[in-house]
Amino acid sequence: MKQIADLVLGEHFTSFFVIRRKELKKKKNGDPFLAFDFADASGHIDAVWWDFAPDLFNKTDTDGVEVGDVAKVAGHVEEYQGVRQVRVEKIRRAKPDDQVEMAKLVPAVETDRQVLWQNFRKMIDSVANPYLLSLLRRLFDDEALAKKFIDAPGGKLWHHNYLGGLMEHTLHIATICDRLAKIYPALDRDLLVAAALMHDIGKVESYTFGPHFDYTDAGRLLGHIVIGSQMVAEKINEFPEFPHELKMKLQHLILSHQGKLEQESPVVPMTREAFILYYADEIDSKLNAIDRINKDERPAGAKWSKFVNLLGRYLYFGEQQTK
Repeated sequence: MKQIADLVLGEHFTSFFVIRRKELKKKKNGDPFLAFDFADASGHIDAVWWDFAPDLFNKTDTDGVEVGDVAKVAGHVEEYQGVRQVRVEKIRRAKPDDQVEMAKLVPAVETDRQVLWQNFRKMIDSVANPYLLSLLRRLFDDEALAKKFIDAPGGKLWHHNYLGGLMEHTLHIATICDRLAKIYPALDRDLLVAAALMHDIGKVESYTFGPHFDYTDAGRLLGHIVIGSQMVAEKINEFPEFPHELKMKLQHLILSHQGKLEQESPVVPMTREAFILYYADEIDSKLNAIDRINKDERPAGAKWSKFVNLLGRYLYFGEQQTK
C-alpha cells in the first residue's frame, strides 16, 4: 500500500487514503472540479479531480465518497506552486474485501503509548496534595476513560493530530509546569501539575479517533474545555471533603487554559498558575504545529513555509537537510 510520504513526482499509483477534505470548485471557464485533501499515517496531500462532472458523481462508483471515508484512489503525482499534489483519475469508497492496512492510514505518536502512559501515571503519583492526588487517581483509574485518553488525538488538524497525541501533549505540558514550579517557588506546584494533567481531558469526548479525526456532536456544541470542566466537577462531587477554594482554583485553570475569550476560554487567566498553564499549552501546541508544517507543508527546496493563516505569518526553516 503506497503511502503519501513515498509518492514522487510523475508517479502513477493506486492506493488507499482517508478523505480529509472534499470541496466542489470551478475552473476559470466555469467547469466544475473536485478538490480533495488525502491523508494517511505518513502525512497528507492536496488532490484535484479535473475530469469530475456532476452526473458522474451520482453514480454508484463515486456516490458516498465523503470526508472521513477511506477511498481507493488511482492517480498520478504532479507539482503545483512547488508542492506535490495528486491528479485523481479514479476514486471510490473502499470495500470490505479491499486489503486496507489501517495502521498505515491513521497516524500515531512515535513513542510507545504504554511507555507514555507509565510516565503519565508517575506524574500523577508526584502530586503530594492528598485531595488532588485522590482526584487524579479516581479520574484516570476509570478503565474506559483511560483507554480513550491513551488513544485520543490532541487535535483535529493543528497540533498533535494523531493517536496518542492527547497523552503526549498533556505529559509535555505537565513536565513544563513541573520545571517552572522549581524556578518560581511562589507557584502552587501540585495545583499547577494536577491542572496540567486534567486540562484537556474533555478531548476524550470531543474528537472521533479515526480513521478521520473530527469533532463529535458534543465537541462541536460544547467544546472540550466545558466538557472537561464538567467531567472534573462531577468527579470532585464524589469527595464531600474536597476544599471549595481548591475546586474553584482548579476549575479556573481548566477553564482559562486557552488564555483568551476569542480562543474559546470561558474566562481568562487570573492566577499565577493559570498564566503558567496557558503559556505551557501555547509552547507545546505551537511547536508541534510548526514541526508538522515543516514536515508536511513546506514547499520542496524552500527555506520558508507557505503563509500560515492561524499564525498570521511565514515560518523560516532555513536550508533543508538532506537525508
